[in-house]
Order: sequence, then C-alpha cells, then structure tokens
Amino acid sequence: MLGAAEDNFKLVTEYPNMKPIRPMDAVVALYSEGDQELSEAIIASLSRAVFEGRHARPAGLAQRAFARISYRILKWTTTRRKANEEDYEGGAFRNPILERSRHPYGRALLDSSSREHESLVEGGDPMNGPYMMLCPEILKISDVWDRLFLHSVQGKDVQLRFIWETRATYEAARSRLEKGGGVRLKAVAAGTGLSMILAYDRLIKEGHDPDRITVRIADRDKASTDKTARLLAKLASTRTRTIGAEAEGGISVGTEDLFEEGWGTTVGYQVVTAVGILDYLPGFTCETTERCLRLQHPEEALSAEHLAARLGNMATDAADLIVNTYRPHSSTRILELFGRRFDYRNRENLTALLATADFGSPRLVGSGNMYDVLVYEKSPA
Repeated sequence: MLGAAEDNFKLVTEYPNMKPIRPMDAVVALYSEGDQELSEAIIASLSRAVFEGRHARPAGLAQRAFARISYRILKWTTTRRKANEEDYEGGAFRNPILERSRHPYGRALLDSSSREHESLVEGGDPMNGPYMMLCPEILKISDVWDRLFLHSVQGKDVQLRFIWETRATYEAARSRLEKGGGVRLKAVAAGTGLSMILAYDRLIKEGHDPDRITVRIADRDKASTDKTARLLAKLASTRTRTIGAEAEGGISVGTEDLFEEGWGTTVGYQVVTAVGILDYLPGFTCETTERCLRLQHPEEALSAEHLAARLGNMATDAADLIVNTYRPHSSTRILELFGRRFDYRNRENLTALLATADFGSPRLVGSGNMYDVLVYEKSPA
C-alpha cells in the first residue's frame, strides 16, 4: 500500500521514515488495525491543516464548469444494472469510465450494500476520503483520479465543512474550559467522529485537563463505531483516555440509534455536532432530489423534526449545536446520477427546523458553494 512512490518522501517532519500514501489508503490506515505511527502522522498533518493552515477556498468558476462537463459525460455513459433483489450483488449502476479508474471512491458510487441503501453515501471511507486531501503531503502525490473524485467541487466543499466543523467544536469547548468549568461533547455520527477527535487531540496537547473534557461519539452502524474505536486506540492523546459510556473525563465511542423507541438521555452536552446527517431526512426543505428529478417521493417514517427533537433533548441550556446546510448545486447532480438522494436546506429552512427544538438564531462559521456550517445556541426551556 505504501511502496508506490519515492522512499525519500516525508509525510510530516516528525516521521522522517514515513513513505508516501494516497488519500483512500490513508483512510484505510487510520481505521484499520496497526499502522499506529502512520495514523499519528496523518492526524498531525490534518491538525496542522485545520488549525494552522491557510484558509481554503471553495472551487472556482473553472472547476465548476468542468464539473458540469463531467456530469454530461457520466450521464451519457452510466447505465443501471438489471437485477432483482435475489441477484443483487453489491451494485446497481455501471459506468465504464469509473470502472476503468479502479478508484475506491468510484466503486463506492457504483456499488451499494443493498437496494434499500442505494440512496445513501454508505460508509465512512468515501466520506473521509476528501479530508485526506487537506494534508499537503497527501495532496502533493495524489493522482488525477484522486483529484477528480476527492478534490472536486463538492470534495472541496466537504473539506471546508470539515475545517469549519472542527474549528467550531474546538472553540466552543475551549471557551468553556477557559472559564474554569468542564465540558461534555457529543458527535451523533461516527462519520463526524474524526472532527471531534481532532478537536479533543488539540485540547489535550494544549495542556487542558482531560478530566474536565468528556467526549462521546455515537453512530447507528456498529462497523463505523468499531473503526472509530480502532483509531482511538492508536493515538497518544486518546488511547490512554478511552472510557466507558457512563464515565466522565475522556473519550468514548459506541453504537446508538437516536430514533430507537424509548431512546432517552440522562446527561446533557454543552457541544453537539450533527454534520452530514440532516441531508437524508425529510421536512423543512427548500428542495429534494425527488422534486428536482421529478421522481416519486417515498414515504419515510423518520423526519428531520424527529432528529431535531433528539438534539434538543441531549443539549443543555446555552449548548452549541454545530450543523450544516445543504443547498441544491449542479455538482451534486453527479451523485444523483448514481441514485443518491438528498433533502436540501438553506439557512432559513434549517433555522425554522431547529426552532422546533428551542434552538435560537445561528452564527455562520463558513460558507461554500453548497454547504454552510452554522452554530445554534440552545435557548432556556
């Protein structure tokens, strides 16, 4: 995995013997067993890019125009496989261009684990891939397909969303610690766990007392939480501070379904992140994929209002909730070609939705082509 480029490449200065690595291989290294030194190096490089790097910018006019051309080409060359549920073998679409690329992200677009999951971007690997391009060392050796898939118009917006989310999480926690109190943080999906881990790692390395910081990362998918647990076990700042779900002071990860009947929480959190989740839940939208493409709109038992209520229940008064908008944009049409379906919201939609759970007016952290990252404060009951 690591021997495909020059031996004298240095991922970061602290790890002079590190060989080069491509972005999707970096994701695998982070979330698999072993590769402890490499994982530390990737996290160190990501941390510098997020907290010390120059401000990244959304894709410009030329890249957006290229995305429209790419969409046309992919539309002409994409076909749907004909298979019933019994013959479903991990994929619904075919495209000779993506198949020849042999890129993991391309395979993720074409393949789904089951017919019921075709509308989702499944798994943490494709979602975390664009984050790796923030590392200058990884971006430097990435090939054409890496840049087309992971440094695209939407890929760059995903990177920006990650930067803004991580900084907002860190700043919300640090401001509470500097006032002399403790802080409890919650990420409601393991896909956002990497952002929470970076924020926690920086707070610990700055000398903040770990006994005053409690972090809980949760997800419905056990495979995702298992991956996050493996990463926590490898980092110097987290492997000796991994705790149980009920303990205070430290970081934990576990499987949790917010929509499960009888779900409840007996503890409150001062910082809650829910980035990249509302994009799949109906209600309070400005548009949906189904309406854009004139498709039949499916009946869904779960709604965005259900999630907003859960977020309100777990947040203390004056807690910070970090979420994102998702505006309709031409570059997302590529994902929709391969069956992905989204519920789009602008700031007004999101504010109206979260007002149902007693969250007030938002503070804008950053704005891209399709994502804004916003911080909402929980109002007193």
